[in-house]
Amino acid sequence: MNKKWLLTLMSTTSVLMLAACASEGEADSATAPESDSESILVYSNSLADGRQEWLDEKATEAGFDMQYVEAGGGEIFNRLLAESSAPQADVTFGMDEAMFFQLNNEDLLVQYEPSWTNEIPAEANIGDQYFHPLVEQRIFMMYNPEFIEGDDIPENWQDLSKNEALQDKYRIPENLTSGTNQKSILSILLQYVDESGDLGIAQEGWDEVEAFLANGYATPESEDQLQNFSDGTVPVTFYFSGGLGNAEEEYDFTGVPVNPDQGVVTMREQIGILNKGDDHDYSKAEEFVDWFGSAEMQAAFVDEFGGQPVNEVAFESASDRITEIAETTTPMDIDWNFVQENLNSWMEKVELELMP
Repeated sequence: MNKKWLLTLMSTTSVLMLAACASEGEADSATAPESDSESILVYSNSLADGRQEWLDEKATEAGFDMQYVEAGGGEIFNRLLAESSAPQADVTFGMDEAMFFQLNNEDLLVQYEPSWTNEIPAEANIGDQYFHPLVEQRIFMMYNPEFIEGDDIPENWQDLSKNEALQDKYRIPENLTSGTNQKSILSILLQYVDESGDLGIAQEGWDEVEAFLANGYATPESEDQLQNFSDGTVPVTFYFSGGLGNAEEEYDFTGVPVNPDQGVVTMREQIGILNKGDDHDYSKAEEFVDWFGSAEMQAAFVDEFGGQPVNEVAFESASDRITEIAETTTPMDIDWNFVQENLNSWMEKVELELMP
């Protein structure tokens, strides 16, 4: 199989997906159940690890008749595209801004303003009412303070390759099929946006990515990157906010996030209603979106499964660790349309030209 074609396929199916953060190990395939006018069919990459059972119990109590298709973000995204001529799902949630922008570009979503829209920060409402944010994930570099201190504490991603003391002491992505791994690369590239540069990135940005990859440590399959971080073998890594609390408890460490001047890559799980034509009755889907995205439900959801609710009312119920991360990191200003248009090409170039 042509390597370039394969890489493009892998990148397309993993475009900045939350699945890489909170839904790893999900099913590789899913079969859509037959739907009827009264039931709500949900497609999501955020139903693993007990989420579907929890949601189904709450939704049933609220009077909804639910059906689900649960799979990884790439598979959900591709299924929605494949069914574009006859959409089966009523609602989809869990994928991020880039994927939802592309779904909207394909005219697969309908506009709807949920009852909780005014509880969402204006800067997070970027979907023109075609899609709406639920849970936020911040992806950041972090260090283990038991092993990194003083001048060796990095202030930016570029500091890693420039410090000889950190050679092979910081984690680099093992592959680029994971959304979290991709964001380590984006954290550098998006500092060097230049419309006259190669693929919209200045040469300095590509050079920085190459140096970052050349001097770090890619975790082999026989090792656990979090264990390496905990015991000081590789005391600098990157991770996502929603999973950090559980990881710290399981591996007995306290990670310190690094907040560069430009901020950290931040993505948000979105929710949207599928476009089934002008004559379709969307009332059930709209009722579900109002209910699931409400402050009460989002507070309960993240209390059970972690993450940072975008809903400002629900955020008041977030865990202390999530609140601390939110206060000590700053979301990077990102043009998600620009990312969606270029991500596949960026990852292909890195894989073919820059990775060791």
